[in-house]
Amino acid sequence: MPGTVTINSSGVGAAQSGTTTTAAGAGVGKIMVTNDSDSKITFNVATAGTVVQSNVMCEAKGYKIITGLNDGAQTLTSLSTSHETSAQANEIVYNTLIA
Repeated sequence: MPGTVTINSSGVGAAQSGTTTTAAGAGVGKIMVTNDSDSKITFNVATAGTVVQSNVMCEAKGYKIITGLNDGAQTLTSLSTSHETSAQANEIVYNTLIA
């Protein structure tokens, strides 16, 4: 089951629910972030609570494969839409394990 981030009425993502954990080995973990909102988003990727990739961008209704991750819980943090309005309220971004 993928982790999910629900966008609130300010166009900002809440804390991720669900856990996506990589265990493929150091530096070879992969996740796919799927943006099911109608807006471009930016976000950080954190491994075990430490931000390892910052200001990652994903187009509206698009996806982004994040590579080079170490083993551990992968979470999306500081997620926001491009215009930070209520237009994307309750839309969801998915964090899915690949490896």
